[in-house]
Amino acid sequence: MGVNVTSRGHVWGVLALLMFVSLSPTVVSTQNRAPCRHVYNSDETSDGVIASPGFPADYPEMQFCTYVLQGKAGERIRLEFKVLEIEGAPHDSNRPCFYTCHHDYLEVEELNDADQPVRTLGRYCGNCIPPALVTSRPRAQLTFVTDETKNYRGFQADFNFITNDCGGTYRVAGGVLESPGFPGPVPRGVFECEWVLELSSPSNDVSVQFLEMNIADEDAELQTYLIKHDDTGALQIGEPVRTSEHPVVMETSPDATALVVSFTSKTGRGRFRASWTQFTHTPSNGTCDGFRCAEQPGRCIHAALVCNGFPNCGGRDGSDERDCAPPPGGSDNVVVGIVVALVLAVLLIIAAACVGHAYKQRQADKRGRPMRSTDARASTRSNKRLKENMKMQTEEEDEEARGLRDGNQHA
Repeated sequence: MGVNVTSRGHVWGVLALLMFVSLSPTVVSTQNRAPCRHVYNSDETSDGVIASPGFPADYPEMQFCTYVLQGKAGERIRLEFKVLEIEGAPHDSNRPCFYTCHHDYLEVEELNDADQPVRTLGRYCGNCIPPALVTSRPRAQLTFVTDETKNYRGFQADFNFITNDCGGTYRVAGGVLESPGFPGPVPRGVFECEWVLELSSPSNDVSVQFLEMNIADEDAELQTYLIKHDDTGALQIGEPVRTSEHPVVMETSPDATALVVSFTSKTGRGRFRASWTQFTHTPSNGTCDGFRCAEQPGRCIHAALVCNGFPNCGGRDGSDERDCAPPPGGSDNVVVGIVVALVLAVLLIIAAACVGHAYKQRQADKRGRPMRSTDARASTRSNKRLKENMKMQTEEEDEEARGLRDGNQHA
């Protein structure tokens, strides 16, 4: 047994050595390849074009290229794709333009100030051109990765650094859209805001419910349109639904891949607020991993959207905001408020008692205190006058007595 184990160990060692030798040329070629990194700064250019290596020819294999877009504080980045032909497997669904990107892909991420990824806007492959992407931060990065199998034309995209502090591209469960400065007026200046709400799954749909609209037709415009693709993967933009005919709720159609909300203000007038939701369709006997809307048959939304203060089921279905428990810590806050009120009341009672006691003490001091110097001088003068009066009265009585004695003597 010991000999067999040792022999097996030698065999595994030889196999490992052979694998290392077979892989080492690839590692060396990767290390010797020139770095594929491009940086675009808004201080140097306000717009430009990004393309895959060798475009419009087929891209090389084994590529790892990064394109970093660095804007200033307050800026955002808008990407508009012109070409997208990257290896990818079509997703098994009735909705077009959803691919499984296991081999080659292009990934778009938002970066923080240290150029570290903080949010993925999308990973793309296949031949369907995605809608325009708008970042919510001033920095972004495109990463293009290829393997050693199939090569295609790659991609080409236009980029712009924009200064509007609004808009963005989102694939999350839902959220709130607001005009800049809401609920107040839009800050003065020209604002062109664009929210691109992409489906995160081919089984999802997007619903936008407008909660408040105050749009002056001549100064501001609010419109919504759908993003679709034809059989070749070319991008198709649906007919915009404008302000004057805007419905309360807009939803994606079965062949749409995104819904775009566009808001323009030229003179600082106009405002709006809307809630948006990604939802799935589940049969009545199916499983809903989140919250099943009561009045929208088969509609399932993410659990995080329940009792968030905004309707997310769409239409007049407000079941996601009914029977909501107080927010965490609400009862504790009530108890703390009662305790604080009682403490303040006790302190007020103590303060009132102290003031009353001090007042009574001052009155008592006034009644029993020694006379002041002014009171003493007045008393002295009064005593002096009393003594003088008594002296005069005594002298008068003496003179009268002497007169009586003298009269007796003459008699």
